[in-house]
Amino acid sequence: MKSTKSLEFINNHNAMLATIIMFSVLFMILIIGMLIPLFADVTLDAGWFNNRTMLPTLLLALLLGVCLLIPDVSPTKILVLLAIVVVKTALFDELSICHNAAIDVAVPVLLFAALAVVYRVLRLPKLTLRSVSPHIIHIGIVLILIGIVVSTNMRIDGSTVIQNGEFGDYTGQPYSVKVTGISNQYEGAPYDEHPGSSYVTLIDFELYKGDALIDRDAVKFITDYKWGQSYATNYVHRSLTEEVFITTKMVEGDYANLYMRTAPWITAVWGGILLMSLGIVLLMYSVKIGKEGAKAAETIKEREKEAKKDKSEKRGKRGKRERSGKSEDKSEDKRGGKDGIDGRYEDLLQKELSELKAR
Repeated sequence: MKSTKSLEFINNHNAMLATIIMFSVLFMILIIGMLIPLFADVTLDAGWFNNRTMLPTLLLALLLGVCLLIPDVSPTKILVLLAIVVVKTALFDELSICHNAAIDVAVPVLLFAALAVVYRVLRLPKLTLRSVSPHIIHIGIVLILIGIVVSTNMRIDGSTVIQNGEFGDYTGQPYSVKVTGISNQYEGAPYDEHPGSSYVTLIDFELYKGDALIDRDAVKFITDYKWGQSYATNYVHRSLTEEVFITTKMVEGDYANLYMRTAPWITAVWGGILLMSLGIVLLMYSVKIGKEGAKAAETIKEREKEAKKDKSEKRGKRGKRERSGKSEDKSEDKRGGKDGIDGRYEDLLQKELSELKAR
């Protein structure tokens, strides 16, 4: 009994409180990261955010699994499962199974959260839209976390200078790029001594994976004279397992400096966002249907009550009428009986008077 009472802190209330605290910590980290460049002459890259949000994000994933297990699993078993997750995390990090420290730490935690969602769905007494839609949201959250962790820690990026008509290879990339054309033109209305407000360089290229041609497209490097700045357009190729991002950093003559970034599992983020959106829409729809059903049920009950009330009123009126009819009959009987007695009494008096007259 003592051990059970000592674990009473593992409940839905405390789990939700811890979740709110973790969300608040993440929010504060993001706010601080966005405010620092405004007050200090520094630029924060994605690594600054990743290093500081990794632990709160993993704790949120653990809390997601705990919240899903609490209704059906005892606190003791939950603690055992958390201990197993911690041990596996340490082993993954020590053995470097994924050859990346961040992913080695994240895999057991995210796997625990995903299995908790599956367990909760299997434990549902009845698969309804209202009961399944929250877990669609949970699956979307897990997919987003998987996509963020893997894509940010396993992405490969780099740039290379490629001559027109030649191939450019990227260190560590399974992709290569061939520049097929470089052309220049002015665009927009004339500005100062220029025939256009911007000078556009169009770089046509082909994307290869090994010897296989994947796609043909183009990116632009734009020098805007009116606003005094230069910028480039982007190319994105998405597949089921990864995303390839290409842009140009500089163009000079027949040479183009192209930047490439490959982010594996980034599609899990988009898939997770779609699942979350779908789950939210289904949940709102099920709530709306439930409210309409409850209103219909209340209307039916009210109508039944009114019908019963009308029946009882009709029965009461009928009973009154029957009772009043019976009372009228009784009064008539009484009146009839009284009249009969008076008639017989008068006959006797008349008879006695006639006898006295005869004497």
